Order: sequence, then structure tokens, then C-alpha cells
Amino acid sequence: MKNTPFDIPIFDLTGKVAVITGSTTGLGYGMAVAFCAYGAKVVINGLDEEDCKKISDEINVMGGTTIPFKADVRNRQEVQAMVAKTVETFGKLDIMVCNAGIGITKRIVEMSDDEWDEVVDTDLKGVFICGAEAAKVMIEKEIKGRVINISSAGGLVGTKNIAAYCASKSGVISLSKTEAMEWGRYGITANAICPGYVPTAINSVPLAIPRVKEHILAKTALKRLGEVWEIAAVALFLASDASSIVTGAYIAADMGTTCN
Repeated sequence: MKNTPFDIPIFDLTGKVAVITGSTTGLGYGMAVAFCAYGAKVVINGLDEEDCKKISDEINVMGGTTIPFKADVRNRQEVQAMVAKTVETFGKLDIMVCNAGIGITKRIVEMSDDEWDEVVDTDLKGVFICGAEAAKVMIEKEIKGRVINISSAGGLVGTKNIAAYCASKSGVISLSKTEAMEWGRYGITANAICPGYVPTAINSVPLAIPRVKEHILAKTALKRLGEVWEIAAVALFLASDASSIVTGAYIAADMGTTCN
């Protein structure tokens, strides 16, 4: 159809530049591939320099345009350096995906302060730092950017034995809403994705236990696990012009785990 808003490919990311934290594996890797497939240039981030380079090279061979950058999201100076390298290389930053995260499985009464801090510093403080540093550049360069924060279905409901993870992911949702309120006047959107169980490294332990996996599947409306590409598709929507008026929201991409 002609003369409609859909004459242009609204999911196209051609000319956009994205940083995706924790993109050497799992959901982050899937999002990096998806963004490159739709035309974005992507900074591959992780804690291991060799892994970052390996994944960057792999995606470039597939036809993408990426650079690797090792940085710890808990360290503001390292994040600032990553953002600066992004701008130096590509001239701007349009999309920040705050995906890096960890989990420690322990009962509340058994968890140490250090273990709590390790999870919260990565899963919540890291999201705060990366979003803030990206927004500074977007505001300075008058870029109507996108901040996409990866929360979890565990941020919407309590889950036994991962209290620090759930608390952090719940905080990510509230942080996203506040970011949306503060940055909306600059045309920057901020949203959260709440994935359910997807077969990735962070979920390998519970999914390897048959009775636990059976319980997880029973709680989903769709009676199945998600796939990495399905979460990447949600991130692609939030990164694209298709989501231009969506901000301060969370999308529960959890196979219906939290719908009741």
C-alpha cells in the first residue's frame, strides 16, 4: 500500500549504532545478530576480551558490522570508555541494550552480603550506569535514542532461591520507568523486557533438573520455553521506529508465566 506510515520498513535499523552489554553469549548474542541483520552497527561487550573479539569476528563474517569492547558494567570508568569508543568509531550512539546479568542460587538466609552485592551491582547498578552514560551522549548529540533494559519474569513475581536476582530485576523495571520520565523530553525512550525461561547459560542449572523444568513449563500458558531469537525480536521492536511512542513500559516475553 502506498501513502501510509508503513511505506517505510519500520523495523529497519540501517544507520543505527547500538551497544549491547553481555553480548558474547545467550540473549545478548541473539540481539547482536538480530540488530546486525536489520542494519545496525553493534558494539560487542563482555568481561573477556578474547570472547568479545571472537563473537565480533564471527558476526562480521556473517555480514554484520561490529567492534569488540571489554568492559565491566559495574565500573563507570570502563563503561564511559566503551561509550567513548563507540562514538569515536561510529560517530554516535542510538541504542543502549543493558543486558549483562548474573544470578546466584541460594536461600535468603544463606546468602552473604558479598553475594547479594555481586548480583545487585551487576543486574541493577550496571543497568543504571550503562543507561546513564548512554543518555548523556544521546542528549548531548540530540539523538532520539533507545534504552532497552533486560529485566526478567523474576522481576514481576517472586521466585525461591534467587532473591537478589528478583530484587534487581524488579528494580530494573522501576528504573526504566524513571528513565522514561526523565529522558522523554529529549525524545529518548526507555523500556524493559522481562524474559521467561530461555535455554541459555544462566538458566542451565534449573533446566537440567527434570522436575524443575517440568514445574517451569507447567507455569507457562504456552507450555514451552522461549527461544533466544524470540527475545531478540522483542528487543528489535523496542529499538526500531515501530515502538516510537512506547516508553516506560515492560514487555513480559515469558510465555505467559506471569499472566495469572
